[in-house]
Amino acid sequence: MMATFTDPEPGPDWTDRDAVVAYRVEAERPYAGSLGFDEPHYRQLAAQEVDRTQDMAASMTNHFVLDDDTPTGSRLDQITAPTLVLHGTTDPMFPLEHGRALAAEIPGAQLVSLPGAGHQQPPRELWDLAIAAIVEHTEQS
Repeated sequence: MMATFTDPEPGPDWTDRDAVVAYRVEAERPYAGSLGFDEPHYRQLAAQEVDRTQDMAASMTNHFVLDDDTPTGSRLDQITAPTLVLHGTTDPMFPLEHGRALAAEIPGAQLVSLPGAGHQQPPRELWDLAIAAIVEHTEQS
């Protein structure tokens, strides 16, 4: 997991759609939980992402624009919107305790643990659980 940050793979030829889709699929693979990695699903998502994005190279690099002088203090306790935290139980990036801590910091937040999910969109096996939690959450809001 750490190698994806400390020794990242070189970027693809951003003008080659197939290369960018393959790059996006491989970028998601390390974040899968114990339920595994649904490559056809992620390939479909990557293709949709590439097709709707005007500048994939820019969108792939803008997550790291914060510099060392950017304040990072927590203001989670100031969130007043109803908050639902969905967190995988086998997240290789942030353990479930991170999700618990996040929910504890946000007043009134509800945590729903996703068994076997990683740091990813809920896998198909958990759609019923995730969708039910989202529907319940939005009906209360």
